[in-house]
Amino acid sequence: MSKLIVLSNRVNLPNPDNMKAGGLAVALQDALQDIGGIWVGWNGSRTEQVKEQKFQIQKFQNVEYHTSPLTESQYQGFYCGFANNALWPLMHDQHQLVDYQPQDFKIYKEVNLRFAKHLKQIASPHDIIWIHDYHFLSVAHYCRKLGMRNRIGFFLHIPFPELKLWQTLPPHRDLAHHLANYDVLGFQTPRDQMNCIHFLEQMLHLGHRNDEILNYQSRRINVKCYPIGVHPVQIQKQAAASQQTELPFHLTETQPYKTIISVDRIDYSKGLMEKIGALQSLLEDQPEFKGQFQQLQIACPCRLDVKTYQNLYQQFQSAVEQLNQQHGSADWLPFECSFNTLGHESLMHLYRHADICWVNSIRDGMNLVAKEYIAAQDPKDPGVLILSKYAGAAEQMKEALLVDPYDHDSMNKALKKALRMSKSERIERYRYLQQGLKNFDIMRWRDQFLTDLKKAQSLRIYRPLAAGISTQFSVHG
Repeated sequence: MSKLIVLSNRVNLPNPDNMKAGGLAVALQDALQDIGGIWVGWNGSRTEQVKEQKFQIQKFQNVEYHTSPLTESQYQGFYCGFANNALWPLMHDQHQLVDYQPQDFKIYKEVNLRFAKHLKQIASPHDIIWIHDYHFLSVAHYCRKLGMRNRIGFFLHIPFPELKLWQTLPPHRDLAHHLANYDVLGFQTPRDQMNCIHFLEQMLHLGHRNDEILNYQSRRINVKCYPIGVHPVQIQKQAAASQQTELPFHLTETQPYKTIISVDRIDYSKGLMEKIGALQSLLEDQPEFKGQFQQLQIACPCRLDVKTYQNLYQQFQSAVEQLNQQHGSADWLPFECSFNTLGHESLMHLYRHADICWVNSIRDGMNLVAKEYIAAQDPKDPGVLILSKYAGAAEQMKEALLVDPYDHDSMNKALKKALRMSKSERIERYRYLQQGLKNFDIMRWRDQFLTDLKKAQSLRIYRPLAAGISTQFSVHG
């Protein structure tokens, strides 16, 4: 009987008392918990010694976790280097921030090969392998070199850029060939799907049978859109349950202003500085809004080993301080900020009690904060979602207040509308949004992708492999 093997950069290790909020790891945990399988990835630690870089195996309920540290050089070259100094800014349309170093790409391929070798070691021929996100674009390429004929799918959680941006990255042709070794390529939005099809067609001179199938050598690749969802029923239960844990913000029913919740990593793709700029302009131009709202921001520092993120963290802190000094008073601050991560259940409780959620991404694959906020609302008295039109979630959540994070007027109009919206309109918008979450939840996302991946077996035509294929080869291949 076949099993499912999932590979992602970070793994949500089994620790029910310390579940971190949001993101890919929580989504995968929800997707895996009832069907089981093996989850492979980095454990978040680093080691100097390659000999200490062994996979540790833990089992919790019906999921087996295989995690390993990275060496210091792998962390710098693979994670900080090619993944987050080159791929991440490229995929978020920030070409000016791309810092490509050939040595980093070499290490990136070495790490992809290392995880491919572990998959080769643990996978049976009929097992299904599901690779996640930009850290592992090349894994299927090395799996095939190792002789693996398994069905291998790939899902990209962040945007897929246009061809003209890819062409600025020196190894773009290598990456196109690597992607073409997957059986199914999945993306968040139709735009990402079409960008990938165009990229592969142009780089590999491919023909395609229809809008979703690409022909590559003797194989076929299914390129499709699978917008990721959340678990609305579970989130509703978590949000409604009484919480004993201390929250970073003090929320009461009698406070004289409305609260706006935002949850972001401190990343240039999240529109944090643009949000502060919009609030600055609103309070300068219309001071009557002072005391009417308070922005509650959970801003988690990340990738502080990367200079770009160090600078952004400092700029963000300074901008918040300046905003509060200029417009705050003894009993009110426009912007309250916490830099600590929050457990998932506590965050859902916080969502339920915030009047507004503001997602301001300037480029985002999906943004599950928007979906989690709606899922957590009290159906009898729901809050309002302000959502950037550049987040993938905007494709499905048209009843939110859509904004352009580059346009102060657009953001401020939405903020004023959210502050004044009637209860009947809030309920009507919520009902449409909640139904959308139920129609395409995390389970449907998983099932549709895996169904297509299982079908891929009948679409594949293999060339015979040479007997005794070696597992020793260069990452330059």
